[in-house]
Amino acid sequence: MLEAGIPLLAVLDVIAERERTGLDKNQWKQVSRSLQAGVELHVSLQGIIPSPGHLFATMVKAGERSGTLPTALIDIADYLEDAYFFEKKFKNALFYPVLLLVASLFIIYTLSIMILPMYETLFRGFETELPLATKIMFNVGCCIPYLTAVIPVLAITVWLLNKKGYSFIIPGTGKINRTRQLIQFCSVLGRLLDAGLSLQESLLLVKNLFKDHLMQELTTQLIFAVNEGRRMFSVIMTSKLFPPEVAKMLEVAEESGKLSEMLAYMTRMFKKELEERIEQYTKLLEPALVFLMAGLVGFVAIGVLLPIFDISSQIH
Repeated sequence: MLEAGIPLLAVLDVIAERERTGLDKNQWKQVSRSLQAGVELHVSLQGIIPSPGHLFATMVKAGERSGTLPTALIDIADYLEDAYFFEKKFKNALFYPVLLLVASLFIIYTLSIMILPMYETLFRGFETELPLATKIMFNVGCCIPYLTAVIPVLAITVWLLNKKGYSFIIPGTGKINRTRQLIQFCSVLGRLLDAGLSLQESLLLVKNLFKDHLMQELTTQLIFAVNEGRRMFSVIMTSKLFPPEVAKMLEVAEESGKLSEMLAYMTRMFKKELEERIEQYTKLLEPALVFLMAGLVGFVAIGVLLPIFDISSQIH
């Protein structure tokens, strides 16, 4: 609406009317009153801007000072939209595999607690030698109730790793999380440079964006390098976080003065890579879990039917 020439106060009134709750309406009306009182927009938006608020506030501030506020707001909206859709796509990709995994665990637990003990008592009552598959089934079944106690521990461990910024070492999803962080790095750094911030200021803001200690360490090294007058690519080429070709791309971009354009290109490149990883991950995981369930059911069926056939042949 700002690009269409509508005044900022009128835009805020429209936003306030579109909100459904009274609390949200009052927040936007308060922003409007603050602007009328002479307060800058980036200050008025404090408490409303979503996380990471310091980053978006700086982008709004840069847009206000440079006269490119509509562009800054569009960049923020694009960033939030991309983050939302990739998060949604990732969760949707995991939904069916996780459902299969939960179903498999439920079947295993139910068999070990309710079904197998009855068959074990029945078969041992005939005082006959049980087949190897049946023995394995009963022995494993005895351990499963104890093994299920490990599941909450694993879930808590994964949650803590993600919360503390170690999501890249989680098996299966580590590469996906790493690619998402690279997208975030390139996207935000490029947008901040486009907003008129210096490279040093932009890197300081990007550093505070990550909980991952490896990304923070890399960004710190980049800040030191830039302050010393060195190029970013000299640090990137020694890092294992970025693919090898990225350093060469950054070298060309820095020499030609097209760093923000190259970061935008790299963002698109990593987005495509992330989509392919998620699709590949889903295609591999779903059939693997289906085969796991089929193998489980087949093994239990063999373990139960073999002694029945043996006992039946002895009776006859």
